[in-house]
Amino acid sequence: MQLTVLPALQDRSEAQPAWLPALETGPRSISAVQVLRISVTDRCNFRCVYCMPAEGVRWLPRDEILTFEEIADVVRAAIDIHGIRRFKLTGGEPTVRHGIVELVGLIRQIPGVKDLSLTTNGFCLEDLAAPLKQAGLDRVTVSIDSLNPEKFRRITRTGQLDKVMRGVKRAIDVGFENVKLNCVAMRGTNDDEFADFAALSVQHPLTVRFIEYMPLGDAAVMHASPALGNLQPARGTPNAVVSTAGPRIAADELGPAAGCGAQDRGADALIPEGEIRAAIEAMHGPLTPIDRMHEAGVGPAVPYRIARGNPKGRLGFISAMSAPFCSTCNRLRLTANGVLRSCLFEGGEVDLKPILRALPDRAESQATRYDRIASAMTECVRLKPEVHSRRGNEQMSRIGG
Repeated sequence: MQLTVLPALQDRSEAQPAWLPALETGPRSISAVQVLRISVTDRCNFRCVYCMPAEGVRWLPRDEILTFEEIADVVRAAIDIHGIRRFKLTGGEPTVRHGIVELVGLIRQIPGVKDLSLTTNGFCLEDLAAPLKQAGLDRVTVSIDSLNPEKFRRITRTGQLDKVMRGVKRAIDVGFENVKLNCVAMRGTNDDEFADFAALSVQHPLTVRFIEYMPLGDAAVMHASPALGNLQPARGTPNAVVSTAGPRIAADELGPAAGCGAQDRGADALIPEGEIRAAIEAMHGPLTPIDRMHEAGVGPAVPYRIARGNPKGRLGFISAMSAPFCSTCNRLRLTANGVLRSCLFEGGEVDLKPILRALPDRAESQATRYDRIASAMTECVRLKPEVHSRRGNEQMSRIGG
């Protein structure tokens, strides 16, 4: 059976701020991969203004979404052939996938799983934290882009900050260790809240991670958005939420650019790590580096702790734009519809569905099936581009980060 290799992407690089470093070449060897990120759905119970219009987006047909057993087969092949033992469940929003607790239990029972984690918007976590823990989930990460309830509501359209924070507390209470909060740093949207986010690590056993904005998805011009109401740009950045070049897009699709990136406004949203750290240190004092060997998981975040006092948690910085880490990339991604991606931004893609859904040959063993899946993984990593462009080609909701 031949692998279905998706068409190569053309470079769409464009002018960027002078301080942005050159992009790196990532490893093209499957031996470098330590983590498989698995998107279990493209659906979401939020309608974030930076990710989709108010009425939502067109979901993938259900019959295109991988089944639990198909996902389990990919996990088994990753472990048995390549020795990949760490897995992250993502979405869309993974907790809206019916049976997510059962999927966690199914993967947990596979011999060789060393670390199983989940990234969520936290809306369902208050009810699911205990069942997920009991099913065998090791860690949880919650995405929160604002600690202001009204701003949070305007950004997510359907989200309730108090409910999400109750979910975070519940996750800690049921015994999850190393609970992480992800905050995408966006100029003109939440750049007045970095010190407030950092304060959470003082009183609570949380790792608060600041992620540099990454332009992903189909590029569209960002204009002043009625969806954000009175949400104003930060002081000193009067033009941060307005771009005048290029075509207009529909008013109900406008919003601040961030992780999902369906509506992208380019470099004006990007806040480099140094600026984020300066805002935190102005309020909390200097930050102390932490040995990454003591950080849960093997992700790209560089960990720190507030030096003053005795904080219960820590901070982390994921700086893909100002400090690219392509040369040490250790992950592979599986989309909800079965496409392997070697790179978050772009690059080699291989469709696994023809292998997963091929009619079984009586003479074919399960081991042969796993070999084919594993070969697709090897091919996908080999197709990684020499240097990817500055702008990704797919929405975050489809590839799970």
